Amino acid sequence: MRRPVPALLALSALALTGCGPTADDVQAMVDGETAYDDALALREDVVGAGVECPGTDQLQAPADPSTTFLDCANGVMAMAVAGSEESMEELLDLLSSEENASFLHTANWVVISRDETPLQQLQDELGGRITANP
Repeated sequence: MRRPVPALLALSALALTGCGPTADDVQAMVDGETAYDDALALREDVVGAGVECPGTDQLQAPADPSTTFLDCANGVMAMAVAGSEESMEELLDLLSSEENASFLHTANWVVISRDETPLQQLQDELGGRITANP
């Protein structure tokens, strides 16, 4: 059985001294979810998990430049990394009305796909929750 408390205490101490991960990084480790700085970083882990994403053109949201989007240019998948909780809530609200779409999401990122199969593969690798719209 894993005992994460000593490791979390050590990471917290490093974060407090400025020598380690940030508080958000520690929280992501506790939650078991990875946070990303932008869509290109998310794409890197998506591709590393064995899911194709040939697109590399990242766009910034006009209203929130810290929110980034990336279309995989395969007509099947896209992703976004939100710059704030409010931006993430707006993304999820928008996606909840999208018909015939599934999305894998966590606290600050979302991967959208018309096919749920790659999302299940990504969920095993990256964590998150899958929501499917009829």
